[in-house]
This record gives sequence, structure tokens and C-alpha cells, in this order.
Amino acid sequence: MDAIAANGIATAGGETLFETRRATQRGCAWSLAVILLVGCSGRLGPKTVELTRTDYNIAAQRTTAQELLLNLVRLRYRDTPYFLQIASLSTNMRAKAGIGGIGTFPSSGMRVGEVAGTLSIEESPTVTYMPLVGEHFVSQLLEPIDPGILLLLSHAGWSMERFMRLFVQEIGGIPNAPTASGPTPALEPVYEEFLRVASLLRTLQSRREVMLTRGSLRGGDASTPAKGEKGILLRFTRPALESDEYRELQTLLGLEPGRDIFEVVTGVGARAPQRINIVLRSVLSALFYASHAIDVPEEDRVSGSVTRTLTTAGDDFDWDRVTGSLLSVSNGKPKRPPYADVRYRGHSFYIDDSDLSSKSTFSMLNLVLALQAGEVPTGAPILTLPVSQ
Repeated sequence: MDAIAANGIATAGGETLFETRRATQRGCAWSLAVILLVGCSGRLGPKTVELTRTDYNIAAQRTTAQELLLNLVRLRYRDTPYFLQIASLSTNMRAKAGIGGIGTFPSSGMRVGEVAGTLSIEESPTVTYMPLVGEHFVSQLLEPIDPGILLLLSHAGWSMERFMRLFVQEIGGIPNAPTASGPTPALEPVYEEFLRVASLLRTLQSRREVMLTRGSLRGGDASTPAKGEKGILLRFTRPALESDEYRELQTLLGLEPGRDIFEVVTGVGARAPQRINIVLRSVLSALFYASHAIDVPEEDRVSGSVTRTLTTAGDDFDWDRVTGSLLSVSNGKPKRPPYADVRYRGHSFYIDDSDLSSKSTFSMLNLVLALQAGEVPTGAPILTLPVSQ
């Protein structure tokens, strides 16, 4: 038996050189397949991050938006809102690589051989949900928001008009649709004068002539608050004092003419020339207020599934006059992929992807809700869903 026979091939005569080359080619193919499989499995770790991280991120963001929209729709129908937070998301990836070969070697005729490689990837994701319930979360929903949140939003560049309309129920005795801070009222709210105040502040803010800052008034002068104090001041620039917007604000809020610094105080109180009293909404009240931006199907209005708000003349009140420039949620089938959509009570509700103002308001609501929700409490009931195919 020669060297060729040692490779498991019985040959004779002129076939020796042909079969030797064939055996060599098969050996190279096997070696190459093994190298490719090992190389692929060796890069699997980094590749799984590239293939999965963005997808999980997008899914979490999309479903968070859907949940908030769902709860707004629930509130419009006077149904109970419910929040389910993703407490954890993990996934295990496992790869298996293998190679095998078969062949037939008859004493005469065609020699046949095959080589095959396998590479399998298994993913086992596990999602853990935490219901946001309990005394702490409910109190966070019902308590007026911290005035510091307005300061954070202002410093982050958010429009004063936007966060005031959402989270301020009254300023200087001027109401911002207070009856809309709960279930839909039967009579139209009072809101026009407040919208004017918010618009004037936004105009001055866009010119960088007004801002919210930390501080307090001591002896009539502005100062940095001592440690532990949470005073907030509304400051106007000197050019602002010469503007028509400032003079109109001064008249509406009863402020001291020509003064550039005012202390912002939470709670109802008598007007003072150096102070601006504001009443803040809770997160739940802000959600109720925003829920009036939902366009309810006419059949649900007629059936009484939602409250019909009437004007003083007895006509149907158009809530778009209150929330139209802030948030708009349509019903029906969208013409293109929406920013957020949800199906409820047999109807589809969505926010148009080109409605940038609504998207901004929606993002702000999500941010403040996240601030109020805080950390997921430990020890609470959880729902864990292993995903398998």
C-alpha cells in the first residue's frame, strides 16, 4: 500500500496522480471551511451587539411612546391609566459551529465525497416588566410637580409657553383651563388670558430677554439662595423693560413697572408687585389636560362614551382652541407611518410624524413622567417573559 492508500484511497496505475490531487483539494476545502467557521464564531460577540442593540433600543423607545399615548386615550375616555415599566432586558446568544464529511470509495468507477459546515445562532431574550403602582408612585402622580422641573426645562432650552401650558394651572390669578386638569368638564374652560401670558413670555424668551434662575429676594434685592433653599426668580433683561411685551405682562400680572426681577412663589396668594404666584399641576393633571387633544370618533361622542363639553351658548366646545398648537392626536388610519400609534376601543389613534409641535410636547411629557416615576422599587411584583421561538 503506497502513500495514497494511506489516505484511504485504493488506486492503481494512471489514476494515482489524479486521485492525489483530488485528495489534496478536498483537504484544502475542509481546512478552509473550518477556518471560516471558527472565524465567524470568533467574531460573533461583537457582531451580536451590532445586530441587536439598536433594534432593542428602537423597540423600547417606540413602545414607551405607545404606552403614553394609550394612557392619554384612556384618560379621555375616563378609563384608569396603567403604566408598565421595562425593569430589565437581557439576552443570551449562543453559537455552534461544526463540520462533517461523507464519501464513497468503490473499487472502480467514480469516487464521490462531500464536506459540509454548519453554524447555528440561538438568541434567548428575557424581558422583565415592573408595574408602576404603590403609594410612592401614586403620590408622585398626584402631587404638584416640583418647581425645579420648570427651571430644568427652561435651562434645557424648552419653550416657556409649552411647559407653562402643560404644567402651570394658574399664574398671578389668571387660570389656565383648571377644569381640564381632571376628567373632561361639561362646560368650556377659562383659558384665553393665560395663553396670552404664555405667548408673551415665549416671545421674550426667543429674544433672550427673560429667563428662570435660582435665587431669592431679600430686602428687595436678588441674591443666590442659601444651601437647601429652592427659590426661583424670573429675570428680565434691561432691553426687555422697554418692550411692548413686558409692559403688557406687567399689566396682566399686576407687576411693578420697570422692575426686572420677580420672585416666583408656588400656591394661591394675593398679588404683590415683586412676586408672581403660580399654581402647578400634578403629572396626572397634565396628562388629563393633554388628553383633551385627542380627536374622538363621532360615534363615541354620540354614544356618550366621552364627555361632550358645551360652550355657554350650548354648542359643542372645540378643544382644539385650548390644545391645538400644543398637541394633536388624530383617529383613523394614518396616511404614512406615524410617530406613535395605538389601538383602543376598536379605534386607531396616532400622532403624525410631521407634527413637530406635538412630538415636542409628547417628549416633554415623557421626560417629566420619567422624573416623577423615579427608580423602579425593589421587591415589588414583576412579570418576566422569556421569549422563545
